[in-house]
Amino acid sequence: MPSPPDAKGRIRADMRARRAGLDPAAVAAAGVAAAGRLASLPVIAGARRVAAYRAVRGEIPLDALLEGERRRVFTLPRVVGDDLEFVAWSEGQSFVRGSFGIPEPAGGEVVGLEEHDAVLVPLTAFDGQCHRVGQGGGFYDRALASLVPGADRPAAIGVAYSFQQVAEVPRDSWDVPLDAVVTDTGIVIAPGGLLA
Repeated sequence: MPSPPDAKGRIRADMRARRAGLDPAAVAAAGVAAAGRLASLPVIAGARRVAAYRAVRGEIPLDALLEGERRRVFTLPRVVGDDLEFVAWSEGQSFVRGSFGIPEPAGGEVVGLEEHDAVLVPLTAFDGQCHRVGQGGGFYDRALASLVPGADRPAAIGVAYSFQQVAEVPRDSWDVPLDAVVTDTGIVIAPGGLLA
């Protein structure tokens, strides 16, 4: 479905309001449930590098992964101009508040996206085909689109609450579909994606 001018904005506003109304205990429980599902995916369980994120504004937290036994495989995003770069996660990592109020790593080893086995992508809504509505800045779409077509690429896996699934996501030509979406209650696999 092509994206009419404000369709994505309305979906974003609705889902952000729903996330804002969640009880902190429910957010934490959803994070633990989603982390368990993510860890069970072979692409994550066997990964050498996984791009993760620090949750803000009610997003599902990935703390159970970032603080777990395999924490050294994770990287975290940092905004540089109009792009994202991914920095190796380490114990004692210091953070600064980035351009959008998101905690970003201060210093650290930058790891190319093509060196990752998977990218965990926050989102505001998704559909059964694993199309997503992001935050609106296009950072993840640009990062994923920068990968060389046909080459081995990391699996793009969205992370969301199950209530963020909608019948159909409005799409623009630059939107990059995900290979799967992991929620607090299940996993949606994109038909024809890397995990199908």
